[in-house]
Amino acid sequence: MGNNPEISIILVSYNTREYTLRALKTVFEETHDTRFEVILVDNDSKDGSLEAVQKTYPQVQAYASGGNPGFAGGVKFGVDRSKGELVLLLNPDTLVTERAIDRLVDFAHKHPSNGIWGGVTLNNDHTVNTQHAWARHDFLSLLFSAMGLSKIFRKSCFFNKNNYGCWDRTTVKEVDILSGCFFLTPRKLWDQLGGLDPSFFMYAEEADYCLRAKKLGYQPIVTPDARIVHHGGVSHDNFSSKLIKLLRGKVELILRHDSEFKQAIYIKLLYLYVVNKLMASALMKKGSDEHQEWQKVFNERHVWMKGYR
Repeated sequence: MGNNPEISIILVSYNTREYTLRALKTVFEETHDTRFEVILVDNDSKDGSLEAVQKTYPQVQAYASGGNPGFAGGVKFGVDRSKGELVLLLNPDTLVTERAIDRLVDFAHKHPSNGIWGGVTLNNDHTVNTQHAWARHDFLSLLFSAMGLSKIFRKSCFFNKNNYGCWDRTTVKEVDILSGCFFLTPRKLWDQLGGLDPSFFMYAEEADYCLRAKKLGYQPIVTPDARIVHHGGVSHDNFSSKLIKLLRGKVELILRHDSEFKQAIYIKLLYLYVVNKLMASALMKKGSDEHQEWQKVFNERHVWMKGYR
């Protein structure tokens, strides 16, 4: 902590009271070598998240966003009120382990030209969770995902290129996209790009940021030495709600970063992915909760296939 923080740690909460309190506890327990400030933005939680943080951690700058502008909107609200030279996005459903923030900041100092730095995420049992870095989507990655081949051959960098299937997460790696759950970037680049685009309500906003940064010559990079536990998706009521938002973000990313010719093909491949999942769930057990959730996603295709248009 300090009057002149090196980094601003930004958390956006939405009905994640207990997770948020645990995340903040680990931030303060595991960060020793970095001058930091913590800013929490609450997106209209109904579980007393804001009040609990204000009471338990008075050193945290805790704000109500005045509504629910989504993850990107909440982050913008927080960054606009921060002072650090570096901006660290940290999900409230994470646990900082083994001085992960100190390690990530040290790594950033050693690789200053990359411009976006991230670590490795772990499951609750501390096994590696690979959902922290991705390759940019292309025809083959979307096709293999739609056909289920990326899941069948999940350790293959050919069939599971999108998730870097053959990378064991024990080495430093330059990637296309980093997850926003543990995402460090300099304020100078943040300001140059205008931060996360708030029109992405939730999901793919960090992908859009990374792709825009890459166009300027920056290269997102991951260090295996900075590790956090990420529970994931705790602010969602159900699977279909999460997936509809995820698909909507993916479509918007395609509409912004691919040619018109590719857009039509790539969106059809996302549609095929949903159709195949719906058919598979029907074959396994029609009428099951899983099948009903995929049916909801399919029924909302007129929404997510337009992105945020």
